[in-house]
Amino acid sequence: MYPNFKAAAVQAAPVFLDAEATADKAVVLIEEAARHGARLIGFPEGFIPGYPWWVWLTDPGTGSALQQRLFGNAVEIPGSIVQKISKAARKNNIYVCISVSEKEGGSLYLTQLWFDPCGNLMGKHRKMKPSGGERLIWGEGEASMMPVFDTEIGRLGGLQCWEHWIPLNIQAMNAKNEQVHVASWPCFVPGDEALVSQDPNEVSARFYALSTQSFVISATQIHTQEIYEKMGQLHPYEAFVEYGGGDACIIAPNGKILTEKLPKDAEGIVYADIDLEKIVDCKYQIDPAGHYSNKTLSMVVDQTPSPVVTFTGNPKDYGMKYDDLQKEE
Repeated sequence: MYPNFKAAAVQAAPVFLDAEATADKAVVLIEEAARHGARLIGFPEGFIPGYPWWVWLTDPGTGSALQQRLFGNAVEIPGSIVQKISKAARKNNIYVCISVSEKEGGSLYLTQLWFDPCGNLMGKHRKMKPSGGERLIWGEGEASMMPVFDTEIGRLGGLQCWEHWIPLNIQAMNAKNEQVHVASWPCFVPGDEALVSQDPNEVSARFYALSTQSFVISATQIHTQEIYEKMGQLHPYEAFVEYGGGDACIIAPNGKILTEKLPKDAEGIVYADIDLEKIVDCKYQIDPAGHYSNKTLSMVVDQTPSPVVTFTGNPKDYGMKYDDLQKEE
């Protein structure tokens, strides 16, 4: 049996650096997708509470105040933001993949959170290597947080932004037999033409679909005047606001675009029907982790969690309550 269902890709702006308001907006989008019959919805990169564009536009000192606002609006697990998205997934009977700035300890990570239709947090994927200036904001992920989930609608996985351009990432997901992939992206600006001439999201989504023989749910943010103003009108950010930069789409395993494109400055959701049986013929032609692999080349993926510090044993508690401290001998 091969599932057939409707999927949704979001093209929208966050309520910039306001986690609670952006989570509320995400809930509205989840409800809208569910009303249209979607079983899975994918959100853009860093949607809650917004992408830190200042890392590309200014120096670390100038960006410090913005980073502090991002840190204050980062998502903790568990926490109120996770609770909101969990409730929305359960209420609307839908799988949700939403990308956030996750706070753990004193550091932030760019993380896709995955919720099932019962509202359970199935797991998360942290971006393995933040790109360029992003390394000022987010720490690195690891292979222990690079999951593919086996569900009744297929094997679900995801990556974020330039992770889609790294061949080893692609082969690792191939080996996990991913079938439906959520690609979380920010928006695209004129400067991206230095890397890809046009529609880099579409190029990347089609490349990933062809490389993995999977359906790709590609979600993007857009730039808005609100973001421009909250960024402090950093130069040369003016060009970004005019561009919009949205490019949400859904791609079939053969590279075919299944959705109509929204205007690049418009918010909305694009939908497509996913028929997993279509993967069979694509795998028949090419399966890079199976019959089409090269046995003389191989890779090892270490999925062992690797914390920086590991504590062993139980420390003695040397604390004392006030009343005990005041007792006379």
